[in-house]
Amino acid sequence: MRGPADSFLCMDTHVIKLDRQGNTRRTADVRRKLVEEFRAGGGSVAEFCTEHGIRPKTFYKWLAKDRREDSATVFQEVEVPVQTPVREVRICLPNRVEVYVPVDSPEQMAIVLREAAQCLD
Repeated sequence: MRGPADSFLCMDTHVIKLDRQGNTRRTADVRRKLVEEFRAGGGSVAEFCTEHGIRPKTFYKWLAKDRREDSATVFQEVEVPVQTPVREVRICLPNRVEVYVPVDSPEQMAIVLREAAQCLD
């Protein structure tokens, strides 16, 4: 005898399984495609969910998961050629800490000194 957990539906040419409570289960691939379709369409979540038979609460979870996956940025190391500094500015702080800042030009030195002066205000 087959129960609700064994039931299958065919929706948009995707086979979808129903769980024991009769809720529709979609594959991760189908969920991703639905999220992409929603973002491309520009309509409201309510309209999209009604059209595709998805509960809004469930769809918001899919959107949040998709955002988290998108924000998992992959960093790639790059090399930036650096010119050998012509000068070095030494800043002596009242607590006897000395900071050495390499600069390439008098203009950069002026910027460093202006920034340092603002820190003392």
